[in-house]
Amino acid sequence: MHNHDNIIKKLEKLYWKVHGLPEHNDGKGNTDLVWCRNLLSDVKDGGLVPDKTEFKMANLMWKKHNGGVSKDNDVMWSIIDMLLTQERPSKIQAIKIYRKFVDITLKSAKEAVDAREYGLKNGWDV
Repeated sequence: MHNHDNIIKKLEKLYWKVHGLPEHNDGKGNTDLVWCRNLLSDVKDGGLVPDKTEFKMANLMWKKHNGGVSKDNDVMWSIIDMLLTQERPSKIQAIKIYRKFVDITLKSAKEAVDAREYGLKNGWDV
């Protein structure tokens, strides 16, 4: 089980990691920073505990702002797989997640997600 105070400390560290990067202080409202701030507020002020997907996203966010996320990152693909196989699949969200963590064109991201979706639908070990 997770210690709530420990979760808050880690989320604060993530928030300041994202906040401290010069390219995120341009006044345009960085989406990573907004996501971190909202999650931290929910946990700290609302007493909520992040779900498994939010923990995965926070981990990926840390990696993204600490050197990058590889195209074959298992955690990122598990989130994408969940989006593609849920009751109401969301391919657009899956493509957005892929592009959020991997520096890639929209066309290449769509092709990668399409291939993953095809593999999942055919029962391949993707």
